[in-house]
Amino acid sequence: MRLLSAALLVLAAAAAVTATFLPLSELLIRLAPDQPQTAYVTTGWSTHFGGTKDEHGPLFGIPAVAAAAVVLTGLRWRKVAFAGAAALAGVTGMLFVYLLNAISFHKEGNIAIDPGLQAGFGDGVWMLIAATVLAFGAVVVHPDD
Repeated sequence: MRLLSAALLVLAAAAAVTATFLPLSELLIRLAPDQPQTAYVTTGWSTHFGGTKDEHGPLFGIPAVAAAAVVLTGLRWRKVAFAGAAALAGVTGMLFVYLLNAISFHKEGNIAIDPGLQAGFGDGVWMLIAATVLAFGAVVVHPDD
């Protein structure tokens, strides 16, 4: 069981870190009727609107990577593995609610500008959720200290 727990913890941490480089949210909007849609993409480390990087974008990757580090520390102690899984769940939940709010705001506020507007979660959010499930799975099979 120790080997399975270790594998799940390593996989969870790797998935959480990888998720920070994938799109967390994506918005495609046409700012004028005769223009193509412009992509507004947020990752854990940057936000881009078209080809422009937002210099003040939130760094969602920092708490996710910190939680992943705690998950890895849990290789030795079950309680630390549980704390890491809980931290990862907290980061993922906070990010999910924040992005859900932002996506809803963009859809409601801009639908008149572009009826073809598309907004939603990116692959990074789904990978963070999977990492959280893996981390809690590792805690379940982790041998007692």
